Amino acid sequence: MEGSKVYVPDTTLVWAPASVLRVEDNGQRLLVRVIDDATKAATERWVDLRDDSMPDSLPLQNADDHGVEDMCALNHLHEPAIVYNLRTRFSQQHPYTYTGSIVVAINPYAWLNLYSKETQRLYAGDRTSLPPHVYATSASAYEAMALFDRPQSILVSGESGAGKTETVKILMEHLASLSTDPNMIIIEKVLKSNPLLEAFGNAKTVRNDNSSRFGKFTQLQFDANQRLVGAKCRHYLLEKSRVIGQAAHERNYHIFYQLRASQDTRWALDGAFAYLTDDDGPLLLDGDSDAARYQKTRDALRTIGVSDEEQTALLDALAGILHMGQVGFAAAVNAEECAPVTTTAAWTHACRLLGFAAGPAQLGASLCNRTVKARHEVYVVPLTVDQAVANRDALAKELYARLFGYLVQRVNDSISSDAQMLGHIDLLDIFGFEAFETNRFEQFCINFANEKLQQKFTHDVFKTVQDEYTREGLGWTYVSYRDNQDMLDMLEAPLGVISLLNEECIRPMGNDLAFCSKVVSTHDANPRLDKQRARLSTAHFALRHYAGTVMYSVGGFVEANKDALSTDVVSLLSTSANAMIAHVFPLKAEAPPKPGVVGGRRNSTASFMGETVVSKFRAQLSGLMTAIGDTQTHYIRCIKPNALKSATAFDLPGVVEQLRCAGVVEAIRISRAAFPNKMAHERFLHRFVNLWRDTSPPKSGATVATACASLAAGLLQTGEGKDSFVMGASTIYFAHGVLERLEHDRTLFVQERATTIQRVFKGYLCRRAYRRFRAAVVRLQANFRRDQRRRRFQLVRRRCILVQALWRGRHAREATSALKLYTSAVVLQRNWRTYRAQRNYLKLRAAVVAIQEQIKRKEAEAKRQLEEEERAKQAVIEQELRVLQSRLDEEKALRLAAAPATEQPALLDDSGRMLSTLQEQVRKWRELHAAAAAEVETLKSENKRIKEAYTAAGASFAALNQHNKQQSKANLRLMSTHAALIKSQEEKMRKYQKELVYLKEELRHAKTRPDDATQDHVLQVLRDAHVAPDVLAKVRACFSVAGAALEPSSYVDRWQTAASPVSCRHDDSAGRASDASSTYSIGEGAAPAATNWAHPKGARPTATSQSMYYEDEKRKSKIGGMFKKMFKKDE
Repeated sequence: MEGSKVYVPDTTLVWAPASVLRVEDNGQRLLVRVIDDATKAATERWVDLRDDSMPDSLPLQNADDHGVEDMCALNHLHEPAIVYNLRTRFSQQHPYTYTGSIVVAINPYAWLNLYSKETQRLYAGDRTSLPPHVYATSASAYEAMALFDRPQSILVSGESGAGKTETVKILMEHLASLSTDPNMIIIEKVLKSNPLLEAFGNAKTVRNDNSSRFGKFTQLQFDANQRLVGAKCRHYLLEKSRVIGQAAHERNYHIFYQLRASQDTRWALDGAFAYLTDDDGPLLLDGDSDAARYQKTRDALRTIGVSDEEQTALLDALAGILHMGQVGFAAAVNAEECAPVTTTAAWTHACRLLGFAAGPAQLGASLCNRTVKARHEVYVVPLTVDQAVANRDALAKELYARLFGYLVQRVNDSISSDAQMLGHIDLLDIFGFEAFETNRFEQFCINFANEKLQQKFTHDVFKTVQDEYTREGLGWTYVSYRDNQDMLDMLEAPLGVISLLNEECIRPMGNDLAFCSKVVSTHDANPRLDKQRARLSTAHFALRHYAGTVMYSVGGFVEANKDALSTDVVSLLSTSANAMIAHVFPLKAEAPPKPGVVGGRRNSTASFMGETVVSKFRAQLSGLMTAIGDTQTHYIRCIKPNALKSATAFDLPGVVEQLRCAGVVEAIRISRAAFPNKMAHERFLHRFVNLWRDTSPPKSGATVATACASLAAGLLQTGEGKDSFVMGASTIYFAHGVLERLEHDRTLFVQERATTIQRVFKGYLCRRAYRRFRAAVVRLQANFRRDQRRRRFQLVRRRCILVQALWRGRHAREATSALKLYTSAVVLQRNWRTYRAQRNYLKLRAAVVAIQEQIKRKEAEAKRQLEEEERAKQAVIEQELRVLQSRLDEEKALRLAAAPATEQPALLDDSGRMLSTLQEQVRKWRELHAAAAAEVETLKSENKRIKEAYTAAGASFAALNQHNKQQSKANLRLMSTHAALIKSQEEKMRKYQKELVYLKEELRHAKTRPDDATQDHVLQVLRDAHVAPDVLAKVRACFSVAGAALEPSSYVDRWQTAASPVSCRHDDSAGRASDASSTYSIGEGAAPAATNWAHPKGARPTATSQSMYYEDEKRKSKIGGMFKKMFKKDE
């Protein structure tokens, strides 16, 4: 036992780690050395195990002091091992530790990087290799719900400030993230309901700045696809007494301070209020002030669907509660009566905000009097000042409680979805076990609830142990464990504490002392009642709860359990003009008494007992236990490491007390009751195989379990008997004290060999130091020689490099000079070639411009001469016509004079008609000549446009050929195709020209043939009239002139030129010669000569001039369309 590491009881640390130095009196008296954690100072003390305050044996320390993630893996499982393991992990900033399936969460008082989206995703998958986390609990619950369609519940417990509320919020966020295809609106409402309920249900206490003063049971609702579709919340045991008063350094509910921070003049909340304490000034929660949190509260109210009008009514009622606390009373003439002090402004503000239309008088009457109804009469009983104050405070408490209940209902109406729910996960955030110096009715109810939850916890954990033993194949029948059913029977039995309290509440003269006396006398024989402490005072009784003994002060038990509100006050609130207050205090119709029950005494008694606070709370707990019993339960125990809210301090006594209150130690004791110590087969072999004295090796083929059983049997054959250990499938279980003896034997074995190991190791250290020293000397010498050689080599190398650099520099300078000279020559040559090319270009350009000017001048001169020739011809024709007309007139006069009188009139008439016919014919010939000239001009313009288009097409082809050199073969084929098309078009144009000439000739013959018949007829008439031969010759000359005017020789050549392709230019000199040959002169007495247009041989007239013009236009449009298609294709 000497040298063992143990834990000893300590008045400061509860348990202190120590080393055993000496053992006396058969192990009952031990000398231990304790090292102080703060000062590291070692002290020695004697420990006598025979003392009643000492345990039967000192618990051993575990070999692994670095902290384990699952405390069920501790070899030595006891209270000090648990608390020191938690302290180690807290110092490593690991707030979560497993105890089997239970998660122990220590408040780190610092926000750690453990709650990111990535971490949430990790714990949604395989968690076997991940460290402990509350996400593992939420993920396990979600998977169980999804796989087995079984409702789940997670119970979070711990004292105030342990982090229960934050843990529940973390679980809710993780469960919301696990939901597939989440509805973000529902999730937002669910998550925003938390800060809203915190504003109305949380307050600052000595232990916690944001302490939940009510129990909250949240049901997260999921549909068939495991999507979060809603949530529902139930609340338990709101601390109404906090509304009217708080302890030092504590505050009222947050919402009151948020109202005052809003600085809204509507509520007139300037100054101090009796219901509010400001001992520590403004409070910052998560970095937000009361004013900032007020805005968040208003936003959360809007999110759940509370309108602005409803918010105003709600906040008016809350402000009215604060002003109600300022309402004062004064004693009347009769000292036993009181009257309201209505002169203060508090009465006015309270009545206005609470909606009392009648004003302070109505409110004062309701608070200062009580109406009593007898069988046939109604009495008004005046109240004392103390009773009026109690009546006022009861009104404030009940009003706030109902407003809080209304708010919870509105949250449920906004986010619940019972119709779609097919699965749910319940989260319970409830107050932990409380034991203060003064424990009142609230602590009694809280501890009653914890007893109920502890029973559920004990049964669940014990069942887990049974499953483990069954899985391991252990042949056991029963394992004893501490059950608190007797404590619950004492509280809930027909004559239990709760029944006695209700009975005292219905008695007319019932009081707290009578209740305490009945409890002590009725349960005097019950071991759960601490009789020694009960005898110390008649106003106290002590109960031995599962987490420790609690002394209750019965002062105020009866009144707190009644929690009665005057009917006058209820009636007044029911008629309030504030819609919110009238809603939470509805008018109730009086039910008639049932027949057969005289006076209705039994019914009223049963009804009253059913409406006491503790009865309501017990009914709520029964419903809660039923709801939890239908689910698979998961547990999270929250621990507060210190009261300083420090991230480094660890209060060992406080943590031990919380572990006891939370039942963590008890749970582990239950799980290890039959065999408190266990170890895996492989670890047992590895740890204790050296203690086996038998040198014979195990049989070949032996399994690990067989070897482990053989080793345990050999080590324990002289010790504790056949029940000292049991072999499981993968674990070996030890009875109490067995593993401790094995550890002691192992310690002795290690000590015996420690000296030899140390001697060998010290020799090894000396030899290793000598070898290292010698190697260092050799290495130092080698380094010195190497550095000496390196310096010499580097000197020679630097000199060689210098010579090489000088030689390369000289050659580089020479090359640079030659390059500069060459570059200068190249620049001069380039500039000279540029100058010469520019000069030649300018000369060539000037010559081209001059040539172009000469050509344009010649073309303009030729055009001008042609126009002058046309005008001269026209003038000659007109002059000859005038001469002919005059000579004709003379001949006519002579003939008239020579002819007989009877023939002259007829001859004159015929001559006049012939002359008119000739003039009309000349006019027609002139019009045809003008039309032909206009057509020539049109063809010229068309020819010019076709030339320009062809020129543009040629330029486009040239640019395309220049741009697409890489496609030369395709371009050449395209050019050849284009040339072939042009050639075919030229052939077609030549054919069209021949047809045009033929058609012109036919047209002329068609025109002149009738004219020839007319001329013959006119000449025949003139012969018959015996006209003189010279007149006939002149007539024939006129006919010849008229025929010459119709000759197409003057414009055929120009038409042919206009109609020819752009690549073919005809010389129009023949046309001009033909035009010139058509000019003639008539001399006196000479016969006129004319050049006739000969018909082509075999030609026949086939079309008129107009039809030929239309055909020519159609051909031109066809040719233009063909050119357009060619140009478009080329582009």
